[in-house]
Amino acid sequence: MIGLWSAVGLFAVVLAGLVLYTFKVMRKIGTPTRGDRIDPGGRPNAALLVIDVQEDFTRSKAANAFEPGSRDAAIADINQSIASARAAGTGVVFIKHVFRDKLAILLMKMVAKGVGTPGREGLRIDPALETGDAPVFEKSVGDAFSSTTFEDWLATRNVGRLTLVGLDSCHCVQLTAKGALSRGYQVEIRETGTLTATPQKWGPLKRELGDAGAVFS
Repeated sequence: MIGLWSAVGLFAVVLAGLVLYTFKVMRKIGTPTRGDRIDPGGRPNAALLVIDVQEDFTRSKAANAFEPGSRDAAIADINQSIASARAAGTGVVFIKHVFRDKLAILLMKMVAKGVGTPGREGLRIDPALETGDAPVFEKSVGDAFSSTTFEDWLATRNVGRLTLVGLDSCHCVQLTAKGALSRGYQVEIRETGTLTATPQKWGPLKRELGDAGAVFS
């Protein structure tokens, strides 16, 4: 009997540890990063950030919560933004998401057939986008500023103004916006070039971002 209760106790400890670890992983993925503030006076240039518009998230039946017409309209709008940026000499950069934490990979394989996990063809940028020779930076959490190579790219080009498009508005787009605002960047979110699976959450998030200094178009 003592052995049984010891086993039960051990199971409870392991379960509690797993729950705590899961919470920590999800919190890390869903928390904007912090970094050094930039000098806006020395960052006169702008860049267009295209966030997570990857086949796994735009076209996979396991993860796709977007109505095809809305998806196609947003992608068309993003292509228009890309063309306008290039015509104006504005930098264009693509951000793609790849889950790297082992628990996150396991959870995605359990609930979404592995969407966003390493080795999948669906990790590539949606082929409907005009990527050209634009750089692509990888992140494994919501905020694109978690990628130091992306942040270095912005620094070498003296970028201080960012326009954000992509998905999901209520997750990686808003987290990247917060990461940028906390560093002193000017942030614009082009709503017609974004998508969200939870539109009911966007209103409060938009007000929060607006209060922090983001503008919307």
